[in-house]
Parts: sequence; C-alpha cells; structure tokens
Amino acid sequence: MIYIATNTIVVSRSRIAGAVTRTQFDAAVAYLEARYGILRSVVDDGYFVERVGDRSAVENWSAPETCSADAMYARLLNADLDTAENIYAIHVIAGEDALDIFMLSSHAITEATSLVELHSCLAYMCDCVVRQVAPELEEQPFPQPVDAAVERSLALLPADRSCEAPSFSGAYAEIPMRAPRDGRPVSHRIERIVIASDDVDRIHAASHANKCSVHALLLAAFALAIREVSEDSPRQILMRSSVDMRRRLEPHVSTELVFSAITGHITPVPDLDRPIFDIARHIFGEVHDGVLNGSIFRDYVNYPKTFGSPQQAPVALNVSDMQAVKFPWPTSRLTVTGFEYALGWLKKFPNVSVSIFDGT
Repeated sequence: MIYIATNTIVVSRSRIAGAVTRTQFDAAVAYLEARYGILRSVVDDGYFVERVGDRSAVENWSAPETCSADAMYARLLNADLDTAENIYAIHVIAGEDALDIFMLSSHAITEATSLVELHSCLAYMCDCVVRQVAPELEEQPFPQPVDAAVERSLALLPADRSCEAPSFSGAYAEIPMRAPRDGRPVSHRIERIVIASDDVDRIHAASHANKCSVHALLLAAFALAIREVSEDSPRQILMRSSVDMRRRLEPHVSTELVFSAITGHITPVPDLDRPIFDIARHIFGEVHDGVLNGSIFRDYVNYPKTFGSPQQAPVALNVSDMQAVKFPWPTSRLTVTGFEYALGWLKKFPNVSVSIFDGT
C-alpha cells in the first residue's frame, strides 16, 4: 500500500487516572501493536513495509516535575516524524496515580477517529495488564484505503448532480501570521480553550434551533472572529472542514479502521456581513450538498495533490471537531479522563481541533 506524505503531524493526548508502571505500559503497547498490524510498519520508498527490529514506540517517559503537558505539546507539534523508523511514537508523562499519553503520528496515517480507537484500545490494554488479565482481542487486518468505495460513490452519482471543481478569486479574510524577527520559520504553538459542559449544551441547542450543525456554527463563529482581526476586513472568507469519509460512504466504514480516511472540504463564505446563524446555515447546506453532488468525494480523490500544494486556496482556518468522543474499549481498574488532539503543518496552516469528551 502506498504512503502519501502530507507533511502534517498529529499530536493526540489521552489522560488515564490510575497507577501504571513503565513495565506494565510497555506490555500494553506490545499488545496494541499485536492487534494493529499497521503500527508494526514503516515507510520504505513510499510503501508500507513491516518494521524490522524491536525498537520501542515509547520514546519518552517523564515525570510531571520535569515536563508539563504544554511543554510536551510545544515540542511534539514542531517535531519531525521519521516514518522510515516508526510511523508513530508515544510520549508519556507518568505520575504516581495518572498518565498523560501523547501519540505523535502522521496525518497520512491517523486522524481523530482512528486516534480515539488507538487511545481507547491502549487504555484497555493497560487496564488488562494492571489486572494481570490477558486481553481478549483479535488481530485487525492491515487496513485498506477507502479509495475504491469513494470511486464507486462517484460513479453512482446521477449526471445532473455532478459539479465542476470550484475556483476561488478575490480577497479573502485570513489570520495575520506572526513571523519571528530572526527570519526562522514560524513554529507551531497550541492555544487551548476549555468550554464548560453547560456552554456546550447551549451551543448544541442553538445550532439545532437554527437548523444548522455545531460544526457549521463553530466555523461561522471563527469566520466572523477572523474577519475582525484580518487586514482590510474582507467580506468573504474560505473555511476548511476536515471530513471523515467513513460517515459519508454507503455502507459506512467501521471506525475501527486505523488508517486515515479524511479529506478537506473548502466552503466559501461570500458575505461576512450576514448574521452568524445565516452564515452557519450556508456552511451547513454547502457541506451537505457536497455529498449529494460528489464534491466531497472529489476532494478526497484530489487530496494528495492539492493539500499543501502551491495551488492551495487561501484558506483562513481548518476546523476538525468530534462532537462526542467515546472510548469503546472497557476499563475497570483505570479511568480515562480526557482526550484531545492537535495538528501541526510545516507551512502556514492555522487549525482548530475540537473534542468533546464525556460531555465536557
């Protein structure tokens, strides 16, 4: 299977309450790799091949006194991932009764849905090892891309639903970028905002009452905020959505598939002078129509060629959100207390990742 480099890394984090030793954690990672064959691979000349040797995926095991979560994020968001050595790496901040587990991976291999599966399964493996119980699991076959399913969906579209590839011209609102004074490349940094569960409930209620989605409402809110800080305050903007193809294909693809099935869909907002809910309904309708007219399927087909290329449209912001993060693998001795993720790209690419874990 061919590996398509996107030059985008993903940093994901889960938090586990409970005591786990380094030896126990190493055993849990071994179980994780026994289930998911793709984790035992590396990239050689653009192809996935089996990893040779016994190099551990756990690259760092730190104490809370020596490394904070923010410091770990700052380091990993600007880290390089040598896929010829490992296609993922694990970094842990281990306290006496809690673990902060960070996974560094490539956007070409994992995205939010896959990472929830991996973190959930790893928590289950840790729980089994702590309880001295052998995990009950079957090895998952090496995942196949959803390319064939996307091609079938495109072929089944009626001719009158087909649409031409969009072209964008004119001035668009963008976030002013901060450039270091010494001329070095701009580094990624994370800004975290925690939204209370009551506020999340109100956002859900407002979006449904106004016949749009939470995702569309988030994009509308960010679009208006960007217009406020952008130079010359243009009236139009390009917002980009991370779209999980698993939910767009018929039949749906299992979320256990640990391989990136993501694409990016650009929605033009032509008039930022409209009220926020008008903008949200426009975004919601445009993304929904993208499935009906096949544009989202074409986004997926063209993704490797357009993502990060010089032809990339002047997108102001990419938004990736998970409305209900649920860890499907059970635990009894340990408790998962949170999940989040962030993207880092080698070029200018502002990104917002939203994860709602257990309603908080």
